[in-house]
Amino acid sequence: MTEELLHFIWKYKLLKPGAYSTTDNTAIEFLHYGQHNSHAGPDFLDARIKINHTEWAGSIEMHKKSSDWFLHQHHTDKAYDNVVLHVVYEHDKEIYNSKQQAIPCFEIKKYVPNEVLLQYEKLYSNKQKIPCGSLFCEVAEATRELWLERVLIERMESKTQFIEEIFAFTQYNWDETFYLLLCKNFGFHVNSEAFFQLGKSIPLTLLLKHTHNLNQVEALLYGQSGLLHEKHKDSYPQQLHKEYQYLQHKYRLHSINNSLKFLRLRPKNFPSIRLAQLAGFILKYQHTFSKIVEAKYLQEAKKLFEVSVSGYWKTHYTFDTPSTREEKPLGTSSIENIMINTVCPILFFYGKQKQDDSLSEKAVKWYYQLKTEKNSLVALFFDVGFKALHAAHSQALLQLHQNYCAQKKCLQCGIGLAIVGKR
Repeated sequence: MTEELLHFIWKYKLLKPGAYSTTDNTAIEFLHYGQHNSHAGPDFLDARIKINHTEWAGSIEMHKKSSDWFLHQHHTDKAYDNVVLHVVYEHDKEIYNSKQQAIPCFEIKKYVPNEVLLQYEKLYSNKQKIPCGSLFCEVAEATRELWLERVLIERMESKTQFIEEIFAFTQYNWDETFYLLLCKNFGFHVNSEAFFQLGKSIPLTLLLKHTHNLNQVEALLYGQSGLLHEKHKDSYPQQLHKEYQYLQHKYRLHSINNSLKFLRLRPKNFPSIRLAQLAGFILKYQHTFSKIVEAKYLQEAKKLFEVSVSGYWKTHYTFDTPSTREEKPLGTSSIENIMINTVCPILFFYGKQKQDDSLSEKAVKWYYQLKTEKNSLVALFFDVGFKALHAAHSQALLQLHQNYCAQKKCLQCGIGLAIVGKR
């Protein structure tokens, strides 16, 4: 038994039906169970009870044992003087407040349904990555979907905290904020931090000054990334190196220290190719963020990311090593990834900042239209019988596992509540 479970039982009124009495065998009625208090002070506020025909209004405090009242020093704390009932799992000591007034006690043990205790024990003793795995799909679909939608919004709101930091860093410039998020996304997990640092080292406004010249855009991106040096064999990287030396001196640029990783990546995901695709995107950048905001349909936004690579990269994956000719456009799955991790979050944040619910709702709607992500966590839920149908599901599952399952916060989770409370 934990205090968290006691709070849960009390909050959702899961006591066995019947007549109740205090530890001194006085009849008690619960007229209003009170409001759960997540801050300092008693556990439930504004409760109303009736003891032996006398009505009392005040707070309710809960403990596993009555003696915990003294352990927590409540008998010396005036904030607890308005407690009208002490609810405990096991009564082992009479208690009083700072005024030396005795407080009635209700021992809840015999009134707790066995099923609640059994389901709770199942969850908290389970060592699997998904504590409720075997019961997850037994929860009513409507309950499950409602909770997944809620944690999706929770995930989007948590992402806005990071976006807000970037927004402040760019001095509240929407295009620069979007660009930095996009740079991070182009790193596709393995190189996300390096690409993010790259974006911070060279502003979008500077790159846009050179969109008339592809060589200069690529020179700036490859130079800042640290991939250009004098020892290249091919004439193209040598040319970029010379161009970069001039631009670096002109703008007083400093390349990033975070080295890009190639190991264990498929050639199409090499950072050299991602930089070429990013250069292609920069080259066609024409108020792209505004177009995303104005887009009515998901497909309109997706088309803004249909870019390919320059001629050199169609026959190379890295500098100086030729390969079979291939167009290497930004693929469908990569565009979907960008929509999930960049476009929808910043659109949601933009809607909140502009107090335009229609934009935030559009971001959420697009999640339901995007394909589900393929990763080990989605596979984990698939193994317990739940099939993620779209990105709204996969994003919600990430939030669910990270903030609830992994931390065993089952009683703060809508699905866990449904299982323990059989609601």
